[in-house]
Amino acid sequence: MILRRLLLGLLLSTLLALYANENWMTRTVVIDASSHKLSQIAAVNDQEEGGHSVARVEQQGSGWVLHCDIKTGYEWPFCDLQIRLGMGTQGIDLTQFDSLRLWVRASGPEPRQQVRVFLRNFDPAYSSSKSVADLKPHEVVFDPAAEAQPVEFRLAQFMVASWWVQEHPLPTPLLGPQLGRVTLLSLTTGGQVVPGEHKIYLDRAEFVGLWVQPATFRLGVIAVWVLSMGLFLLWDWRRSRLRLSRTLRRKRELQKANARLVMRSDEYEAKAHHDGLTGLSNRTGLQHDLKLLIRAQEELLFPLAIVFVDIDHFKRINDTLGHDAGDEVLKFFAFNLKANIQREDLLARWGGEEFVLMMPQTTETEAVAVAERLRQHLTGLAWPAGLQVTSSFGVAQADSEATIEAAVSAADQAMYRAKRLGRNRVEHGASAQDAETT
Repeated sequence: MILRRLLLGLLLSTLLALYANENWMTRTVVIDASSHKLSQIAAVNDQEEGGHSVARVEQQGSGWVLHCDIKTGYEWPFCDLQIRLGMGTQGIDLTQFDSLRLWVRASGPEPRQQVRVFLRNFDPAYSSSKSVADLKPHEVVFDPAAEAQPVEFRLAQFMVASWWVQEHPLPTPLLGPQLGRVTLLSLTTGGQVVPGEHKIYLDRAEFVGLWVQPATFRLGVIAVWVLSMGLFLLWDWRRSRLRLSRTLRRKRELQKANARLVMRSDEYEAKAHHDGLTGLSNRTGLQHDLKLLIRAQEELLFPLAIVFVDIDHFKRINDTLGHDAGDEVLKFFAFNLKANIQREDLLARWGGEEFVLMMPQTTETEAVAVAERLRQHLTGLAWPAGLQVTSSFGVAQADSEATIEAAVSAADQAMYRAKRLGRNRVEHGASAQDAETT
């Protein structure tokens, strides 16, 4: 009876502690005009890049407004509202926070006035204390008008900007997101902004997290339970020693058997989903990964750009130099494709010398630019056996799960059109919806 009461008390205490951790232990860092002086806010434009855009910032209510006059001159004109965080290059450690809330609006001449949000991290391994361009930018892009206020992002949604990675090659330990010393929060105009008057209104920003992270807190709860159960087992040990020993032995045997089964299952799954020559996903693996993405974050997947890539005159390479040389070209081709795309993009060998690239949150127009960059990069490589290898690209766009199959067909047709028009070029087809109606 006493044991049952103790267990019930421990259970109720655990539930109360978990609820308290989730609801009563929240900490918030507020960024607004009361917490940051105007001297900590800066308006940046593209004039250092040779552009002519003009930006200025002023306080408005509890926040600030960025006035931006976008003018032609720089290829990617922009204005940027920069908020300095922390002291000097120390910044603030956002690894202890879970999300960012923004009370933000935007206006301008575009139908969808997109805003890019950057968290810029300082690391002495690659950053200069005086150069914002050397701070690693973690980015999300959204349309404030399409979101309820405040807009909340999980910090895990921020990804390192691909253009910065290309300009700042880093060793393996420094790849990927870093939020340990974030010195700047930036709100920037869209990536393909049109000339005219643009404004970004930031009324308030909040970094939200828990004083004790759930994983750490739960580990402590587990430790209490383990200690309690250990005391109970010690009390019960004399009369249950033999039975407990037998149970633990069987459990260990089952764990070992299960571990062997899991290892074997993982090996079979890896072989079924990957191309043995290039190491990329095969068609089955691509379909599997795409289904997982749709299930996990369908709202963040579309528009989905689909790019077919085919090596020009590959049969001629096999016929003249042999299949071993052809295999080396395929491996070299796959390696360089994978090295020059974003981490969240899906790349697979579709079959033979054909490859498929799927880029979430990418329009057909953006994908054509990426494909052209890849085409030029691949053409300029030093290929095995002194070969001059080119490739043809076909691009299409899917706007929903229902249009993916049509978009794949459209991209495939566009690639074959590139072949017919002379190879070593990028062609784009109709959207997936148009392809369905033709």
